[in-house]
Amino acid sequence: MDQGAFYTEIDDGVFDSSPLTAGPWSPRNQHGGPPSALLARQLEHHRPRPGHRLARVSIDLLAPVPVGRLHIGVESLRTGRRVELLQATVEAQDRTVAIARAWRVIAATEDFPTEADAEAESEAQATEPEITPQHIPMPHGMHTDGYLSAIDWSFVTGSFAEFGPARAWARPRPALIAGEAMTPWQRVLSVVDSGSGISMSAPPDRYPAINCDVVAALHRDPVGEWIGLDSHTLVTPGQGALARTTVFDAAGDAGLATQTLVV
Repeated sequence: MDQGAFYTEIDDGVFDSSPLTAGPWSPRNQHGGPPSALLARQLEHHRPRPGHRLARVSIDLLAPVPVGRLHIGVESLRTGRRVELLQATVEAQDRTVAIARAWRVIAATEDFPTEADAEAESEAQATEPEITPQHIPMPHGMHTDGYLSAIDWSFVTGSFAEFGPARAWARPRPALIAGEAMTPWQRVLSVVDSGSGISMSAPPDRYPAINCDVVAALHRDPVGEWIGLDSHTLVTPGQGALARTTVFDAAGDAGLATQTLVV
């Protein structure tokens, strides 16, 4: 197993998981980020269509994803001239553990009017900021040798040690697949599942909040290795909980993500 990657591809649609995928709660089960990114990869690789792009990816986590062998199949549920609905399914230990759906749509024309020409010019000229990874203390009792050790963090506001909204940069260090560079969608989904983690509203040992899905929609591909997350966890006592994240890069807003939380 290549320890410099989250996964090694064994066969078409078959992957072995590295210990780096392990989440904070157990070394046996994966953090949601790596399998979400892996699903994005498989969706991107499924019968690519020139001039089209992934616009939205929704992932339902049906059960903990074990650190082990994963089998992923992809199918087209609806294909049109301008849009296509894809579905990917993850099987592990003889059961379905996650399902992803994605809209792949035709790209906007280059001359489509923008909200502001100045904003478009700023976006075109933006370069990745110089960001220094920070030493981030993790809550006591969490498994820190897996995913938590594989991501660089740099907080603008908030931290894992604080409760409430947070704004941070995140960068996965390992490759997703041994020998491959990550695409923007893969980078986003490798870290956006942490939106609820950086913006926890209460101590997780007393008030755990675990997401059962992650939904991301990008109006453009973020540029650079670092992905910006501006996250806010919202909880209404007696009702429900939601984590809401704006995805950004040096040029500004690139999209949105949400997580439904079980609290």
